[in-house]
Amino acid sequence: MRTIQTTILGAAVVAAALTAGAPAQAAPTAKSSTTAAAPAAVTAATTAASCQIRVYKPEMRKGHVAATSWAPGCRRTARVSIQLQRKRWYGWQKIASTTYNAPGPKTLYKGCKRGTTFTYRLMGHLMGGGNGYSPTMRAKCP
Repeated sequence: MRTIQTTILGAAVVAAALTAGAPAQAAPTAKSSTTAAAPAAVTAATTAASCQIRVYKPEMRKGHVAATSWAPGCRRTARVSIQLQRKRWYGWQKIASTTYNAPGPKTLYKGCKRGTTFTYRLMGHLMGGGNGYSPTMRAKCP
């Protein structure tokens, strides 16, 4: 009996929440034209927030390291800068870099000396946005 009462009470709470939410959704359309600009601003902010940088784990190919990035949701005017880095005793060394217009994708290549072993990563920077770092990859150049 207790389970049935809880279920009925839960259904009543959900029904009340749904009916309470309906007038709140209809209210913005009934307001004056001064609030009509707010949804457009929210849309622009949402569009700008969807612009992001994605960087992928570098790959070892015959004689070189390759790493790819792209910026989905960005406009063509957005600039993206990427750097291929390798781990050294003093920190991360930049070994190759490029800048391109979004959305991409863009693959960066860097030759390697046969038999050398390093840890690599790709760092991406969205101009006016944020940074992104790929997972690291430790590999020996074939």
